[in-house]
Amino acid sequence: MAPPPPSIEEEPPQQQQQQHETSAVSDNNTRSSAVSKVFARLPSLPNASTSINNTSTCLGRLSNPFVDACLLDRYNAHLESNPVLTKALTAATVLRNAPAANNDNTCTTAAAAGGRRRGRVDWLEVFAFALHGGLLNGPIGHYWFEWLETNGPKSKSKSMLIDQLCVQPPLLFVMFVFLDMTKAAVREVQPSCARTLSTIGPTIVSSWRFWPLAVWATFKLLKKKHYTVALNLCSIAWTVYLSKGKKQ
Repeated sequence: MAPPPPSIEEEPPQQQQQQHETSAVSDNNTRSSAVSKVFARLPSLPNASTSINNTSTCLGRLSNPFVDACLLDRYNAHLESNPVLTKALTAATVLRNAPAANNDNTCTTAAAAGGRRRGRVDWLEVFAFALHGGLLNGPIGHYWFEWLETNGPKSKSKSMLIDQLCVQPPLLFVMFVFLDMTKAAVREVQPSCARTLSTIGPTIVSSWRFWPLAVWATFKLLKKKHYTVALNLCSIAWTVYLSKGKKQ
């Protein structure tokens, strides 16, 4: 008769439960380590509480419907980083509205008098004011007030008198001359284009008799730093030649 197979001793239930818990803890530790390595490779993110606080502050400033505080902060930042360009663009944007404001006042007066006058914006004047603001008013104002703040009197009243008596009258004169010249120049664009188209062909042919040789000799005989001066002198000779041709 064959001997009975050896009996396999079963582990107590408590020991089996401890092994399962140990295995589960090991698996969790492995997963946590893997997740930690993944997040360690990610770029650091800003503090969430700081972002929320900044957003809340910005939204709180917007409680006033007439002032966009966040936009004002960005504008002030541009004033610090690039003051001349920012002030030039500001002057161009603000001063372009001057003709429209004057037009509204005229229309209001006409309406009060019982007239039926429909206002029209003079876009040429709007362009002239914007150009003056961007090219002259903004940059000149920046450098003038910087100089006055540094070298002028400490008294604000005296600084105001210097500005109004010594600087503003010449600037007003320059403004009116600039506006008139700009509007006259723009009005002459179309006639000038017509005149140019009628004479550009013969002028180009005549220029080929003079400028190729002048430019070649300049490049061949002179240094690069002298190119501009030499070609300017050639331009004088070329202008004299053209004027004689027109007289003939």
